[in-house]
Amino acid sequence: MPESAAETTAESRLRAVKRAEAPLPGTRWKDLAAVLQAHRGERLLILLTGYPDPDNIGSGLALQHLAELYDIETALLSFYEVSHQENRALVKRLAVDLQLYDERFDLDPYSIYAFVDTAKSETPIHEELADKKLIAFVDHHKKLGEVAAEFVDIREDAGSTCAIFADYLRSAHPQGLDPNDPGHIRLATALMHGIRSDTALLLRGSQLDFEACAFLWGAVDQALLKRISAQSLSPAVMDMIQAALERKRVYDNFLFSDVGFVRKEHRDGIPQAADFLLSREGIDTVLVFGIVDGRTIDGSLRTRSDTINPDSFLKKTFGFDEERGSHYGGGNIRDKGGFQIPIGFLAQHKDREMLYRLAWEVIHEKVCESIGRAEE
Repeated sequence: MPESAAETTAESRLRAVKRAEAPLPGTRWKDLAAVLQAHRGERLLILLTGYPDPDNIGSGLALQHLAELYDIETALLSFYEVSHQENRALVKRLAVDLQLYDERFDLDPYSIYAFVDTAKSETPIHEELADKKLIAFVDHHKKLGEVAAEFVDIREDAGSTCAIFADYLRSAHPQGLDPNDPGHIRLATALMHGIRSDTALLLRGSQLDFEACAFLWGAVDQALLKRISAQSLSPAVMDMIQAALERKRVYDNFLFSDVGFVRKEHRDGIPQAADFLLSREGIDTVLVFGIVDGRTIDGSLRTRSDTINPDSFLKKTFGFDEERGSHYGGGNIRDKGGFQIPIGFLAQHKDREMLYRLAWEVIHEKVCESIGRAEE
């Protein structure tokens, strides 16, 4: 059997095992409810560790809702600004109180914290969290290691974390969400958008995602969902896509490109450029990177390939960061992943063109080695 076919078969078997090991619908809610009950009346920080997207925003809102059932006051805290146009529309239209952390944010009143929709528990406030309890960690990405939380629910076979929270809601609200309750409508719409966003409009959805959609559907504001999903591309993102088209290099069915220097608020244009380039005929895998604020090399990988596993590909390509104790990149098993590499001391170099060229050569060399085109 060819090596690529063996890898595909192994991944299929792995997914089948994970489906068999997945908890039955509703069975984990009792465990989460017990943890929330034990912390009734406390104040909870819900942490979004990456750039806010529909899946972690919707998941954060769901955990807020469930915590409120136990008189737990919450704050939804992000460490990066919302940059994607659809995500900005989601926050604005649903009046999401998403707070951006800075040194003025008072952490003292919060005794507990939680992570949603993230494979990593790294934050810029790691030391400040030392005297607080991690009570919940809910995610659908590939598990990176053991998590020391009171409640852990990682379902790698789920297409979205929002679907996992919809599973809890089915038990917390056995009669369904109320289509006449503005809070329920807001929550259902956010979760539905998160599921659709993370599963490519359900084309990559799991059984849990479809069951979640069926549960949420009656309370979704369909007109609002359509408006949120129909946001136009910003001029900055359009320019990034154009740059990626002009700088592309094609190796058989693999496309490599970059978007040059990117401001932090436009960082979400990198995965959007990768998504766009993946629609090119004859291409099944795309990797696009950019230099964000002159400090980090951020990249996105998108694939339709039956043989490329984004998580293992990115980890093999870019290696392990000994200082942070984690890989520079990773992703889900099926179709997408990302990486971030600090430039460090070299970021102080005044010659931006030289810095860009150095970054391009290193990333290009690593990618070519991984796809067997190092001689080019």
